[in-house]
Amino acid sequence: MNYLFIVLGVVFIVMVFWIWKYKNWSNIKKVALTIILAAGLLASVYASFGLILIYSDHAGYSTTGSNLGEIDYDEIISNAKKAEYKVDGPYYVNTKDTIGVHPSNIKELDERFGEDYRFLSVTYYYRENVYFSTWHSESGTDISFYNEDRPDTLAPFKPEDLPPDEWIVEKFKLMFGITEQESKDYLTQLKDSIGNSQEVSGKISIKEELDIAAVYSNLKETSTYSNASPTSGEGWFKETFYNQDKKIGVLDFLVTNTRVILQDNGHEYMIKIDRMGGVDIGIKLGAKEQIPEEEYRRIFKDMFVNLGLPAEKVDEIEFEYIPGLW
Repeated sequence: MNYLFIVLGVVFIVMVFWIWKYKNWSNIKKVALTIILAAGLLASVYASFGLILIYSDHAGYSTTGSNLGEIDYDEIISNAKKAEYKVDGPYYVNTKDTIGVHPSNIKELDERFGEDYRFLSVTYYYRENVYFSTWHSESGTDISFYNEDRPDTLAPFKPEDLPPDEWIVEKFKLMFGITEQESKDYLTQLKDSIGNSQEVSGKISIKEELDIAAVYSNLKETSTYSNASPTSGEGWFKETFYNQDKKIGVLDFLVTNTRVILQDNGHEYMIKIDRMGGVDIGIKLGAKEQIPEEEYRRIFKDMFVNLGLPAEKVDEIEFEYIPGLW
């Protein structure tokens, strides 16, 4: 752990030296960046200390997660209950609180992802490095604009860093089902907020609910193909839409995951599985305790069989041992 603190300290000193050596930045900006860097270092220290607390009193085996392809999620959960495993869930990533929104009028997505999936965000691309992303809020929709082609991406975002006006107006009309004049009014608000801000992205909060069905339909109609990233147990994935070789949009979704837990000889075996076939398995042990690989793979294979999953997939999963600290 001491080596980690030394490395973080060296990185901090080098970065501070580089910031203050950069002549094109004002002293105010240099001070601000130094404060941000110091805050980041402090956060890293706290995070490292948190990991110590988590793993200090037990050892375990962890995996990076994988995807089994198409599964019958509801039947697997039913099988887990029949096998008298502990069934804990549903979760959205690592919380039981619902995140995002569930559109009530997209039958195709209900059939693909289940009726409890959640929509998180849409990202529209003007070009590869110029885009905006949305996020649902209690008051409506928050939108952030980014332009990674700027010479200095840490400089305050300017109105001229935005995509063309007509492109933004059309997207606002589509996303919120509003008139062209209302869309232009929001564009004016966006430019005004950017002009009064020192942030590195352009932001606006619109008190309108996103028309998710219209967005999904638009991306399907204007794309030539799409692909979805595989889940790995937590249920978060992206569907990316392309027109030929150009990326035009990304939709972020969540599906539920459930933890299936077996207690055996004081050891906790957990299979975290999501509706899209993602699995992440692990074992919790006493501090510095270890189990023969043949034993824990056998137990997980038995669990897979009882859940109705292919036991041979356990052989493809790599485990990493995490020793306790004391």
